[in-house]
Amino acid sequence: MAIKTRKKRPETTIMPTKMPALSAAAGLLAFCNLALAGAPTVSQVRAVQRPTDSKLIDILYNLTDPDNSLCTVWVLVSNNGGSTWSIPARTFNSGSAAGPNVTPGQDKSIVWNAGADAPGLSGSIRIRVYADDGNGMARMAYVGSGPFPYQGGSNIQVNAFWIDKCEVTNQRYCEYLNAADPVGTHWVDTMKITKNGSVYAVMGGWENYPVYYVSYDDAAAFAAWLSAREGRSYRLPTEQEWEKAASWNPQLQRRYVYGFQQDTIDCSWCNYHNGTAYCVGGPTPVGYYDGTGGRNKAESPYGCYDMSGNLWEWTSSWYTVNQYRVIRGGSWLSDAALCACTDRSIGTPSGRINFIGFRLVLDP
Repeated sequence: MAIKTRKKRPETTIMPTKMPALSAAAGLLAFCNLALAGAPTVSQVRAVQRPTDSKLIDILYNLTDPDNSLCTVWVLVSNNGGSTWSIPARTFNSGSAAGPNVTPGQDKSIVWNAGADAPGLSGSIRIRVYADDGNGMARMAYVGSGPFPYQGGSNIQVNAFWIDKCEVTNQRYCEYLNAADPVGTHWVDTMKITKNGSVYAVMGGWENYPVYYVSYDDAAAFAAWLSAREGRSYRLPTEQEWEKAASWNPQLQRRYVYGFQQDTIDCSWCNYHNGTAYCVGGPTPVGYYDGTGGRNKAESPYGCYDMSGNLWEWTSSWYTVNQYRVIRGGSWLSDAALCACTDRSIGTPSGRINFIGFRLVLDP
C-alpha cells in the first residue's frame, strides 16, 4: 500500500556576524509503513545562533504525527550547500527535543553545541531535522539465533539478526543520494529517481516502490552511509540469513517453500509470472500483498514482505568468488520455481537490472 506523506522544506537564512550562516530545512522519513500509520512531518525549521563565544545554535521546529506517536528525531548538517551532510550533530543541551521519545508539538527546541561537535566549523551551513515514528525505517524484524535446515538439507547455525520487513524504497534511497552522492556515482537515469544538478527527487507516485536498477555496489554503499549516520552496522544479508528469514518457522519447526508461509503459489500471494501471464507486469509497492484488494497477507514467518516475487534481492554471499553475488527471491517476471526460498541465482556486483533490489540486515 502506498504511504501517505506530507513533506515541506521551508528555508530560512540567518546572517550572523562571525559564526556560520545558517539555513534550515524540514525533513521527513516515512519508509515501509504497513500499519496504516501516518508518517511524522517536520515543518517550520528555524535556526538561531547564540552569541559567538557560546558556540550554541538554537533549532526550533514543529512536529506532527497522525498517530501521535513518540518519535526519534535527529539533525543533519551540511557546510557545502547540501551536497553532503557529514558535519556531526550529536551534542545537545539537556532537555533538547532530539533523540528518542520526542512527543509531537509546536516549537520543539534543540540546543546544538556546534563547538563540541565541529570546533573548526566556519562559513555557511544548512540544517535539516528528521523524525521517524518507528513505523518507517526502524521497522525491522528480529530473527533469533538457532539452527535451521538450509536448502532443505542439514541444519546450520545462524546467529541472531534484524532484517528489513520491506525492500528499500525509492524514497529511502533518494534520501541517501541527496545526503551523500552529489555526483551520481550510485544513481542511474533508469531509476524512478530524477537528478537535477546535485538534487534528487522521486518521480510522483513511486515513493513507496522498491528501488531497482541498483547494483550490489550501490546497495553496499547505501548500507555504509546508513551505518555512519546512525552509528550502527547495517549490511546486506548472507544468503543463509535471507533464506531463514524467508522460509523458517521456529515455532512450528518447519520450512515453507515460498516466502509467505505457503507451499503453493498464485497471484493472490505474490507478484510473479504464473506461467501464462504476469500477475502485475512490473514491480508493486512494498507491502502490496497486505490482505486487502483480494490479495492475501503475504508475510514470511518473521513478518517480512515480498520475499518471493516482486524483485530479486542482493545478498552478500559469493556464488563464484570475485565474480558473481547470490540473489534471492525471484521477481515480477520470474516463474514459480525461481520464487522458491531455496532458489539461488546470480548477479554481477556492478550490474544494474530492472528486477533486482535489496533489503538490509543489522546485527543485534
